[in-house]
Amino acid sequence: MPTDSLWWPLLRTRGVASVPRARLLVFPHSGSGPNTLFPLFESLPEDVEVLGLSLPGRERRFGEPPGCTLAQVLDSVSDEVLRRDPLPTVVFGHSLGALLATRAARLLGAHCRAAVVSGQVPGRTPRLAHATSSEEDAVRLLRDGGGTPAWVMEDPAMLAHVTRVLCADIELSREAAAGFEDVRLDVPLDVLGGTADPLIPPEPLDDWAAHTTGPCRVRRFEGDHFFLLTPEHRGEVTEVLRAALTGP
Repeated sequence: MPTDSLWWPLLRTRGVASVPRARLLVFPHSGSGPNTLFPLFESLPEDVEVLGLSLPGRERRFGEPPGCTLAQVLDSVSDEVLRRDPLPTVVFGHSLGALLATRAARLLGAHCRAAVVSGQVPGRTPRLAHATSSEEDAVRLLRDGGGTPAWVMEDPAMLAHVTRVLCADIELSREAAAGFEDVRLDVPLDVLGGTADPLIPPEPLDDWAAHTTGPCRVRRFEGDHFFLLTPEHRGEVTEVLRAALTGP
């Protein structure tokens, strides 16, 4: 797989089957790479292929200048995912990733079995991240949102890098949110959110039902923007993914 590929297999300690029966596409949140969400799918069945969206500026692409357009993300789904062996596919995205995952699900068409979105509101609901207009605002967003290791916040060079990545991702998020009220799926949709999320209000989570003709299940968890990675909720989120991959 070329080093500039946007999709990369996420390895698990339990290994993977030589012939997978299903595929999970992982769309991470702003400023991060897919391995941040690794605890959620480490225990998934071995016959599930897990591919993570790896945007420039993070993880194995750390040295690349950040920045990616919605068209580039969707082109990568067409060019790198749909050209692989066809498999029933579930998309999973958190925050920015939820917007990207939903648009990818529509592109995948009949290949998509279900969608799981987390930490995001649909349509025209205001998003705190989109009010960010400077690097100072981005640093404040990192502090308010949580989830950023203390050592990153205390290292000026690393903080500057993460801030640049976050600003690029916020631009991508604005693009993905534009016209989102017209996005419709035909698959089951699971919606997850934190009741004390400082970035996303929990009330509009029910509005996701307007974005699919399939069933829409909304689950609210006690916690902030990164509720899904806390020990008390991680197992339940993994079970949501497992159920989506298994299907009805």
